[in-house]
Amino acid sequence: MRLVYTADLHGNLQSYMQLLALAGQVGARAAVVGGDLFPHAIRSAQAAELQRRFLHEQLRPLLFTIRAAHPDLAVFLLPGNDDWALAAEDVAILQREQLAYALHERVYDLMALGLSAAPLWLAGYACVPLTPFSIKDYERRDDGPLPPYSFELAYTSWSGQVEKTSAQAIAALPSIAEALALLAAQSAPAQTVYVCHTPPHDTPLDAMPRGRHPGSRALRTFIETHQPLLTLHGHIHEAPQISGQYAMRLGNTWSANPGHDPHYFSAITLDTNDIGTTIEHTVFGGNQQPAADS
Repeated sequence: MRLVYTADLHGNLQSYMQLLALAGQVGARAAVVGGDLFPHAIRSAQAAELQRRFLHEQLRPLLFTIRAAHPDLAVFLLPGNDDWALAAEDVAILQREQLAYALHERVYDLMALGLSAAPLWLAGYACVPLTPFSIKDYERRDDGPLPPYSFELAYTSWSGQVEKTSAQAIAALPSIAEALALLAAQSAPAQTVYVCHTPPHDTPLDAMPRGRHPGSRALRTFIETHQPLLTLHGHIHEAPQISGQYAMRLGNTWSANPGHDPHYFSAITLDTNDIGTTIEHTVFGGNQQPAADS
């Protein structure tokens, strides 16, 4: 199955348009956005509402246009740690209108949907390890205890309104490892594409300045253990520029992070039937076939 993938669009409607145009150009059956869907909004009492307005007033009309032009293209939307759950929950409205599929903690049988000729599943998980940032709707425990970040300006919106949260509240939620285990039980991992906003830890896909690697340890263990067909990521915008790689292998699993650059549209195209020779980046090109990472 041919697909196009990007992440970290942060409410840039032009980038959504470029992704969907690219899908049409390459004949993709699926267009996937892997996290941080909406404009950054935190310093306002109406922060979550600003993100909801983007979805309803800008993204939704664009998706109606795309559906008319490309009725065979399926759009999948995964939130990220910069998105309020109160806004991301409205993706369900888009799904009821057959405009897009909500991907967080969902597993789709793409063969049953008529998107793939062979058995293939698509699964999504939005949460990242704890960050020092304020929006906590999609942050969870990774391996080990929570890092000692301040929760003085930490908020969630799962209750239907933006309200303060605590380290204890986040620690009580299912961990990244626990959530991934639930996803793995719903499909055959070797025939599944996992879209996870966080990249795996200590790889080219989570590289940051000064040698930092904030990706998920639990996700890396999950990939090494279950060896899925493909994993797609985002979150660390600069990783491909710093590491020189947007794609890599962990054992038999291909993993990719297109990165994000405000000056260029960063996306990946590939065919799930032959990932290694078809994967291509809109900026860095194709044929990126590094040796397997152990």
